[in-house]
Amino acid sequence: MPKLAQRVVTRVAFNYRMTASARPLIQPPIELDHAQGPDKGAPCSSRQRGFRLVLLAASLTFSLLAFLALDWLHTARLRRHSPLAVGVNPCRIRDAVNHHALKPNCASVEYWGTDRYQFFTNSLGFRDERVRDVPLADDRPRILMLGDSFTEGMIAWPRSFVGRIAGYFPQYDFLNGGLSGYSASNHLEVARMVLRKGVDIDEVIVFIDNSQVHYDGAYYRDLDSSGAVTGPEREQSAQSWYTSFRHNIAGHFLLTSRMLRLFDRLQRPLVLHGYYHLPGDYFGDPFDREMSAWSYRKVNETARFPAGYAPLGVEGGIAKSQTKMTLLWQELQRRNIPISVVVYPHLGQLVYDTADSREVKIWRDWCEGKCKRFISVLPAFYAAKQQCPRTQPGCWYEKLFVFGDIHYSAGGNALVADATIKALQEDPPAKRQTQSVPTQSAAVLSLH
Repeated sequence: MPKLAQRVVTRVAFNYRMTASARPLIQPPIELDHAQGPDKGAPCSSRQRGFRLVLLAASLTFSLLAFLALDWLHTARLRRHSPLAVGVNPCRIRDAVNHHALKPNCASVEYWGTDRYQFFTNSLGFRDERVRDVPLADDRPRILMLGDSFTEGMIAWPRSFVGRIAGYFPQYDFLNGGLSGYSASNHLEVARMVLRKGVDIDEVIVFIDNSQVHYDGAYYRDLDSSGAVTGPEREQSAQSWYTSFRHNIAGHFLLTSRMLRLFDRLQRPLVLHGYYHLPGDYFGDPFDREMSAWSYRKVNETARFPAGYAPLGVEGGIAKSQTKMTLLWQELQRRNIPISVVVYPHLGQLVYDTADSREVKIWRDWCEGKCKRFISVLPAFYAAKQQCPRTQPGCWYEKLFVFGDIHYSAGGNALVADATIKALQEDPPAKRQTQSVPTQSAAVLSLH
């Protein structure tokens, strides 16, 4: 027994020593001395994260630059091989008399904002429903329409107010002499051109907005006594830095410009709730442009077009417009051709002006003793504005105008067309008795 006990004690002691010798293999937690900072692996991990961020930024920058380079090449290729894809209409040409005009018998595709539509001119170089030869005479009464871009119609022909009027009265022949940027300085020469060609017309209707004073006062200059006009020697932009930036992007990076338009959608709810402000374009904020503000506020009369009214100023522009319109009336009166005037509102007027604005009073007074009809469409537009609910006071804008622009949508064109159609129904056009009229220069005509 003693030997057995000794063996047991010896085995237990051996096992204890083996167990004790194995304990160092299980290391207890090491307490860090925070005063000495992190362990050696931390700087390596931080450097890796920084490297990854730099690599990500470099990749994004390279991708952006590559996209812009491809976009620029794509836009340049479109400009070289397909001018229409970037909005250049080959039907628009320079003109020695009226500064600019339309090419006769031309067909193209017009781009305006996000809209795209067929564009045709007739043999006189006027926008028309289709390419056609205009005969010198027509059995139907023929009415010549004069005006600016609103009359030309920055929309498909059937939805423009001239197209609507022409579609409603197939018993009349309508000639659309309106063109973007035209004013009284151009209307006179357009009518003279038609008459010189021997085209028989029975009435003239002039569509006027308050930008006409701006163009006559600050843009057009008479070249000589013939009536030919030219533009200003230099211009002064009214656009903001953001608008200039967007314009440059649109001119060189078409795809990028289309992506930026997605952010423009955020402007719609603001306008809908009565926040009347948009970035605008070369002419400034659509809701309060200098060109249309003279009838409701003080404007800049020292800056050049389009930022101001120099050199003639507002009163000089009004006087010049009336002078040119009086010369037109005299040309027509000598031929027994009646004239009518339709006044419609610019966008800013619906926000800041009244239905019986100074513009309306000026042309109503001018029409006395001269016009067959005087039509103001401003009351119809103000009535449409009043129909918006109090929770959405700006709902009228998208109903009547192209969003982001001053030009009418189908709704605004319909209001002008309806007012004109009603006036023509009440006092229908008729064929006039043609008579021979001796040639007489504008210089001989006396102003009334």
